[in-house]
Amino acid sequence: VSMAVYRLEEDGRRGIIRAEKIYFERDCVLYVAGRYTPNFFVAISPLPDNAVEIVITAKDKDTIPKDLLRQFLNDCIDQQIRLDLQKEFGELRQAIVTYAFSPVEKVRA
Repeated sequence: VSMAVYRLEEDGRRGIIRAEKIYFERDCVLYVAGRYTPNFFVAISPLPDNAVEIVITAKDKDTIPKDLLRQFLNDCIDQQIRLDLQKEFGELRQAIVTYAFSPVEKVRA
């Protein structure tokens, strides 16, 4: 089972990515899609087999580079890693920050 599959259609005017939900959470895909919306139309649709289809179309009706689809997927991987690390170490990070700034807060009080 692959993480994602992508292809260009309509003579390169539309890119389609199929991403498995087991690898990419909703928040991940929405965050990354939001980074692309200034320059592209992005549509996200659930598929019946636990995946999502992401369709990227250039706003200027021009072609999109195939590298754009690879970059989108890389951005999804980076964002998912951030989300996973936040879940795993978020409480520890918060405890460190709280401890680090606690003397400053006590002096001000």
